[in-house]
Parts: sequence; structure tokens; C-alpha cells
Amino acid sequence: MTGVAGFVGRHLLDSWGPGDEFHGADFAPLDAMPGGEALRECLASYRALDITDAGAMSAAVRELRPDAVVHLAAQSSGGASLADPVGTYRVNALGSLHLLEAVRTGAPDATLLLVGSADAYGSGGAGSLIREEAPFHPTNPYALSKAAQDALGELYAATYRVRVVRTRTFSHTGPGQRPQFALAAFADQIARVDAGVQPPEIKVGNLDAVREYGDVRDVVAAYRALVERGEPGAAYNVCTGEGHSLRDLLERLLALAGVRATIVSDPSRVRSRDVDHVVGDPAKIRARTGWTSRVPLERTLTDLYQDARARVRRESGR
Repeated sequence: MTGVAGFVGRHLLDSWGPGDEFHGADFAPLDAMPGGEALRECLASYRALDITDAGAMSAAVRELRPDAVVHLAAQSSGGASLADPVGTYRVNALGSLHLLEAVRTGAPDATLLLVGSADAYGSGGAGSLIREEAPFHPTNPYALSKAAQDALGELYAATYRVRVVRTRTFSHTGPGQRPQFALAAFADQIARVDAGVQPPEIKVGNLDAVREYGDVRDVVAAYRALVERGEPGAAYNVCTGEGHSLRDLLERLLALAGVRATIVSDPSRVRSRDVDHVVGDPAKIRARTGWTSRVPLERTLTDLYQDARARVRRESGR
């Protein structure tokens, strides 16, 4: 599992039952990772791995010869990609290419779950559900890098018969997500207002955009199902099929926290080419694997806020 120390990687590792042997990789030594010791206990081995280093990637795959690979490592922020388009493409597209080639030559029988992003689709029509047949219209460097990753996965499956299963994963959140992302940023600010370490203001970007927000625990269950039952060469939306405006989600977070605050538009949080409506159709993954989202949105928001509140308490002592 690449990106094992990240938000989704930790949840995926926690979700798998006993009996399987997991090897993890991420960009830094475990000693430099928060919660590194807990991760070490769950893994048969761990290595600090730069996925942009083709030789290191190839050596790791040849040594382990895994039955399955879950590729989570990525620069995962659209906002950060605007500041560093070259670095984002290098990690997300070229890093994925190095892994595909390493699996082709070093573990040709392995199933490779290539975790992509629905950001590659761009915006869907208002009230519509985006299906896997929809064309890509990336609107930022992150989305473009994920579109390239998807195309590479399709090519390696068709040309080299690598057992690649691709995801187009829609927005998801839950406990442990960094406040670099919209809902986690809302929860973090609300928690700071509640603790009295921030004025009663919540800084926001575009609240009129409609997104769906799955729960990370549902998302990792989908990844497990696709590793076990996904069709090699195919792409699957990982999504709920239900859209919500960011304004509605912010209001729900404020209500469950019992916090009153002024909403302040922050130009630095508004993307110049934001998308208006990104909601997916989950029919294909349901038909293939039987997976469906199960965690209610209210629980997702509650757990997200409680996690943020606990972190702010630890940091501030309040």
C-alpha cells in the first residue's frame, strides 16, 4: 500500500481483517510520522519510498512480489496543485507510471488498484449524476494529473494486460482528514471558535458548489471490494449519488457543534476555475461488487467535528 500513512491509508489498514500481510510505503520514515509506531505494529514491513524514483519503486515491487497493490500516494489537493503544478504532475502521473511499470515487470499477476479522482471529470450538469462514460474536463493541475494517471492505467491494462482496476473517487471526509480540505477546514475553524482560540468567524470559499461527501470508512470498504471483485481494466466511480451544497454542509456542522459564527468570504479560498456540480452515479460499482455507502452523512459530520474538537483541545489545552 503506497501512501499508507495518509488519511485514507490509515483507515484502509484499520478496515482489513486479520490474516493478510500488509507492506506499507510512504514518503518519510515512520519515526517522522505522527502515529508511526501504531502503523508499524500493523505492517509486516515499511519503507520510505519516493514514488517519483523509478528505480526505488521497481526494486520494492520486485522484492515484495505482492498479490495486490493499493496505490494511494498522491499530492491530493487541488488548491496546492495551483501553486505547484509541476510537482503535482510528477507525483501523481509520473509516480503512477513508475508503479505501473514496476508491477508489469516485477509482479505481473498482482491486482493494482489505481486510486483516482472524480475531479478529472470537471463539472457535471446541475441535477445530473456523472457516469464512468463521461469525458474528462480537468480544471486544475491536480485534476489533470489524475486524468493522466487514469489514462496510463487504462493503457497498461489494455496493452500489457496488467490487472489494473481504476477508481474515480468523489469527495469524501471523516475523522483524521487534514484541514487543507473544505469540510475538514470548516470543522477545524468551528472547533477553534468553540475553544475560544479563534474569533467567531468562519472563512470560506465558494459555498454554492454542489458536491457529494462520502464517508472515508465507506470509501475504504469500496477499495477492498474492488481489489477482491473489480474487473481488471475497468474504471469505477466510488460515490454516494447524493449531492449537497457546501453551504448546507457548513450549516449542519455549525448546528451539531452548537456554535454561532459569521461566515466570511475569503478570496484565497476561491478557485478561479471551480466546478459547480460534482455528483457521481454508483450503479457500476454496486452491480459489480455489491458495495454501497452505509454511513449516514450526519454521523460523518459528527465524527469529523469531534475529531477536530479533540485535536484543538490537545493543541490549545481548552
